[in-house]
Amino acid sequence: MSSIGPILCVDDDAQVRTFIARVLDSAGHECVAAADATEARALLAETAFSAILCDINLPGESGLELLRDLRADHPEVAAVMVTGRDEPALADTARDLGALGYLTKPFEPNALLIDLANALHRRDSEVKRRSERDDAVREAYLETLRRLSRAVEFHDGATGAHVERVAAHAASIARRLGLEPDRVDLVRVAAPLHDIGKIGVPTVLLRKPGPLNDVERIVMQHHTDLGRDLLAGSGNDLLELAATIAWTHHERWDGSGYPRGLAGAAIPLEGRIVALADAFDAMTNDRPYRAARSVARAISLIEEERGAAFDPDIVDAFTGGLV
Repeated sequence: MSSIGPILCVDDDAQVRTFIARVLDSAGHECVAAADATEARALLAETAFSAILCDINLPGESGLELLRDLRADHPEVAAVMVTGRDEPALADTARDLGALGYLTKPFEPNALLIDLANALHRRDSEVKRRSERDDAVREAYLETLRRLSRAVEFHDGATGAHVERVAAHAASIARRLGLEPDRVDLVRVAAPLHDIGKIGVPTVLLRKPGPLNDVERIVMQHHTDLGRDLLAGSGNDLLELAATIAWTHHERWDGSGYPRGLAGAAIPLEGRIVALADAFDAMTNDRPYRAARSVARAISLIEEERGAAFDPDIVDAFTGGLV
């Protein structure tokens, strides 16, 4: 039996449907028949077909109209159009609409099977090329985000790949909290953008060796709003999560954080996760205003802030991962 999925045959002539079904069955393929486009649409909504053999001249809606929608709604289905008219212009139209094969009645069984095999092969090649193209675009997209994150570091004067370390800590916490693998991966990719709003903060403030005054602190804290403004509104899951993290990673569990003074579970989980990951990395690496602390000292400070700055469950997930 063929590993190819079922094949949909759409023809208003019962004898043609029977002939095609017999040919396909003899070759080990499952055939499902429909007499018109309406019936075909209902079957396409219910079943994952590998291919469709469709008459062009159907009663009511034509096969070309069905083909046009098939290309948009079911691009994974290889389409072979069938017609009783040998018209080159009609064949060209069918191919322009996405047909991968074209048969003129009457046809021999072998011609049908060869056209079907060629259409399936072309469909598989297109799917592979599309997948490779999508992978390349996604990798370029992720690399752009990584470089954008590093650009903020250069502006900030940070060294040692702070954003990569925060991403690793955040993903580890998310994993230990039991988030789904896809969500953990989103956290890992989105976390490096947590401070992107600092791109709008003057360098002199970011690199100031001493404490900030009240006015400077307000300017610095505005980076959370800037980050959200830069990232939100695209509708992309990754960027929307990054916007949420940028906006909320300086909120505190007890409600004393900024920019909105959110408290407890009102702070999005990913913001709470990155808040701790960011704080730990800041503590254990040199900053313009102080030297790095030891890991043991940083953990002790985080434990002291349990229930104040940090969600207790996230503290447990983080420190448990360091044991």
